[in-house]
This record gives sequence, structure tokens and C-alpha cells, in this order.
Amino acid sequence: MTDLPGILKKVNNLEPIPTVIHKVLALAGDPDASLRDLMTVVERDPAITANLLKTVNSAHMGLPVKVDSVHQAVSMLGQQKVVEMVLSQNLSTNLNHSQEGYGLAKGDLWRQSLAVAMVARTLAKQRDLMSLPAIYTAALLKDIGKVILHEYVADQLETIQQMVSDRGMSFVEAENEVLGMDHAALGGIIAKQWQFSPHMIYMIENHHLANVASRNDPATAAIYLADMVAMMVDTGLGVDRLAYHVYQDVFNDFFADKTAVREMMLSYKTFQREVNEFMDSV
Repeated sequence: MTDLPGILKKVNNLEPIPTVIHKVLALAGDPDASLRDLMTVVERDPAITANLLKTVNSAHMGLPVKVDSVHQAVSMLGQQKVVEMVLSQNLSTNLNHSQEGYGLAKGDLWRQSLAVAMVARTLAKQRDLMSLPAIYTAALLKDIGKVILHEYVADQLETIQQMVSDRGMSFVEAENEVLGMDHAALGGIIAKQWQFSPHMIYMIENHHLANVASRNDPATAAIYLADMVAMMVDTGLGVDRLAYHVYQDVFNDFFADKTAVREMMLSYKTFQREVNEFMDSV
């Protein structure tokens, strides 16, 4: 078993989440909060405002006029799009490195996380789920545990993969068996330290649905399905690709038939292109 205190100590080495992100999430998820309140929070952070306007005015967005304010950006793109852009621009620091233990080069995890978040948001909207910004953020950060755990996985990768192959375990189950910790549980610990809401912590630590009860939480199930769609498309990305259990009842609950799954896979490919254009603009 790996040194758990050593793993947990490394959590303190992660870049903290900007305070403004918590404020944005709170306001975006509050039906009583005004749009003016949200714009004021963003505008009070010069760096975030500058990055937002840079992206909004990039060739990628293709807007017909130059945008000079957060208010104008919201007017032209809508609140949800602007909130997602703020979240995406300011949660990348920890995820945009390589995670050699998982076979991920620099930028791989962040690119995939962005596309998965877009799929999760799409699924959540189809089900009329509330708290879309929270679901989007949890999907972005679902694999934050890999940022720390990858070096330990690298040392035990052969043993972990053998358990997956011989015993039919999922990758996250094998991680826990070998290391005494898995990336989903560690992600929950990190989310708690970053003072995210209890439900966001729950979504991150249960995004592989190993906990039976989590399969009945539509928001967590949406993130699981988005992740599975990504793995079905990005079959060559990461050593843990498709090494997870398929919960057919969850698929059946969200997708009417295989055609709907294929359509979401096509959507993922579209989101991938958007992600690449977005990353080139920031």
C-alpha cells in the first residue's frame, strides 16, 4: 500500500482555486441572484475580465463587433456561455500538465476534461437538471486526483492493469486495491479542501458510479456518461481507457437507443474541435 499521508500532503502543492470562481458558481446557481451581481463579480477581477474579453474577441468566436465589457459579452453570448468561459479559463492550471502515469501528455487531460464538461452540460440540459454550472465544473475537475496520483500509478501500473485484466476490476477499483487510494476519492478530498459544495464533492468522488447510490443521482450519472462517451471516442488516450464498468441501466435511462449514443459521440467530436479552437485562443 502506498504512503497515504504522502499522497494527501501533495494536495497542498496544487494551485488553489481563485476566490472569484466560488462567487461565480454561487451566483450562477442562485435563482434570486441578478445578472448584474454576476457581472460585477467578474468585472472586479481585472485578470479574469481581460482573459474573458481576449477570448470573446478572438477569431474563434467570430463575433461581428469588438466586445469591450463583460456586460456586452453576456448580451451577445448569454450568461451560461460567459460563465463557462470564465470557469474554463481559470480551472486549467492544475490539469494542463502531463500525467505520465496515466499516459497523458501535456494538455491531454485538460482538453478531454473540457470536452467531457460540454457533453455533461448537454446531457444535463436534456434532462432539465438544475445547477448546470456546478455540473460543468465537476466534470472539468472530475480527474483532478490524477494530477497527484499519476506518479504512484506509474510505479504500480503493471499490477493495476493485471488486476483489471485478470479479475475484471475497473481501473479505479484496482487503484484503490493497490494504492489504498483512487483518483476519484482523491478528487473528492481535493474538492473538499477547495471548499466546493457537498454535491460537487459528491459528483467528483463518484463520477465512476462505484457507489451504487450515486447511479440514482442524475447529475453524477450525467458526468459518468459524458466520461464514458469520451473514452469510447478517445480510445487511444490514457492507460485507463475503457477500463471501467458499463452500467447499462444508466445508459438506458439517458439514451433511448444506440443511435442516441452515437449522436452524443459525434457531439463529443464537435466539442473536441471547439476545445482545440478555444485553447488556441487563450
